[in-house]
Amino acid sequence: MQITTARFGVLDAIEDQMVEIEGGLLGFPDASRYVRVAIPDAHGWQWLQSVDDPELAFLAIDAFLFFPSYDLELSDADVAAIDLQTSADAEVLALVTVHGSDDGAARSITANLLGPLVINDRTKVGRQVVLSNSQYSTRESLSG
Repeated sequence: MQITTARFGVLDAIEDQMVEIEGGLLGFPDASRYVRVAIPDAHGWQWLQSVDDPELAFLAIDAFLFFPSYDLELSDADVAAIDLQTSADAEVLALVTVHGSDDGAARSITANLLGPLVINDRTKVGRQVVLSNSQYSTRESLSG
């Protein structure tokens, strides 16, 4: 499938790169289909490019790779919504924000651990969940 994007030009996406996000991402309910775009030489980093909106792309990381002690509990409703039968099928991504300075340089980089994206690797269906009673925030530092 070919997808025209603002950031990457035309992408040739294969089925294995596609994910369907139940209800879309928070603030973007109409964009539910994404293609995963790996970032060369940046293990654990990827772009989630919307198939529905060529202007929309989110930077994401493998949450457990960058935060090894990250601990989350999913509700039964979230598990059922993405048909998660075993934790081994779950991939947990954190959306990343690069906070810039006035000169355009990155001032800080943060990850949203309060609202992770959980993807069932078997079905390629995911959901952004909001953790309740969590010690994590939407701005956990990645830049030390």
